[in-house]
Amino acid sequence: MMIGLKPWRMAVTLAVLAIVPESSWAAGFRDTLAGWAGRLDAAAATAEAAPPVTATRIPPGTALKKGTDGDRVPQLVQRLTELGYMKPEQQTALFDDTVDAAVRAFQLSQNLKADGVVGGATRIALNRTPADSVRSMRQSAEAMRNLLATMPDSVLLVNLPSQTVTLVRDNAEVMTMRSVVGRPSRETPLLQDRITHIIVNPTWTVPPTVLKEDKLPMLRARGTPGISNATVYLDGEPVPPEVVDWTQVTPGRVRIVQQPGDHNALGRFRFNLTNPYNIYLHGTNEPRLFDRDLRTVSSGCVRLQDARALAEVLLAEVNVTPQRIDAILAKGTTEWIKVKPLEVRFVYWTATVAPDDSIQLHPDVYDMVEDAPQRAAAAAPPRSGA
Repeated sequence: MMIGLKPWRMAVTLAVLAIVPESSWAAGFRDTLAGWAGRLDAAAATAEAAPPVTATRIPPGTALKKGTDGDRVPQLVQRLTELGYMKPEQQTALFDDTVDAAVRAFQLSQNLKADGVVGGATRIALNRTPADSVRSMRQSAEAMRNLLATMPDSVLLVNLPSQTVTLVRDNAEVMTMRSVVGRPSRETPLLQDRITHIIVNPTWTVPPTVLKEDKLPMLRARGTPGISNATVYLDGEPVPPEVVDWTQVTPGRVRIVQQPGDHNALGRFRFNLTNPYNIYLHGTNEPRLFDRDLRTVSSGCVRLQDARALAEVLLAEVNVTPQRIDAILAKGTTEWIKVKPLEVRFVYWTATVAPDDSIQLHPDVYDMVEDAPQRAAAAAPPRSGA
């Protein structure tokens, strides 16, 4: 929510792809980040000094929209009343036109999709209390200062709560784009790594976790892995999946490889990292996902809204032109290209600062705000996948 008319209204804003104009580089990204930390601490102090307010929580459940009723609608109405979007005399147990208008107004104030549907991102924003906001701002400011102590001048920052990726080169922010990150059951870990290669026209080998939990059960139930243009291997040999009895087959005997192309789950570009968990960055064949406010749907890897834009910048450093990229894409064969190593930092900032100096609060997607420093240090082995 936005710091503005009421201290608890701060936006859950997720950045769209943006190429940062050169005129905004003057201060340098380090100065910008230091300024963010100071701004967040100041906003937290202001929020701490505000009078206590009531904050009704809306429990999880199916999305609420116009026409629905049930126990959660009065809770929604009460919360909208507390936030000033409805009047006390407008209390109702039905999600009617008045509630719909109030929800849309709230969503607009939060820079969320104003569709009148109370889904995951809207519910998170509604449920955020002043104490939650303060905690997010304080911890994010501390994390930013800690990063400044060790951050190189060129780095790719993957902020998991905002589900965005930012490229910084020579202490200048070059681009920011939306991303898709791991679902809560398959979290993207807080790694410190580096990009070493870009694979153009990658194949996708289904990772062990996805194979065991998703694809092998599908093979057993339907005789297909549900992946287009894929080859299924049993004991190292390609097999027609529909003729195999998969009920007694163990995961270790199966390998599934999807061929390159626009249909591929990795899209047309894969950015290889060095970690042992099979976590990397890549494109996608599902661009519609970037229209969502809450994009925690991957199996641990990070999907990029515009993988080609990032690839062009990194490949230019090794004299690979856009025309050369076009030729490789048209050929369709897989090509590995070594790039100048670029450090990648996965960060967990649930609060950032917008260009207009407003505070942006992002969803605590992995419930890490309380223990983010400890979890960042532990970096437990994640589940891997696309």
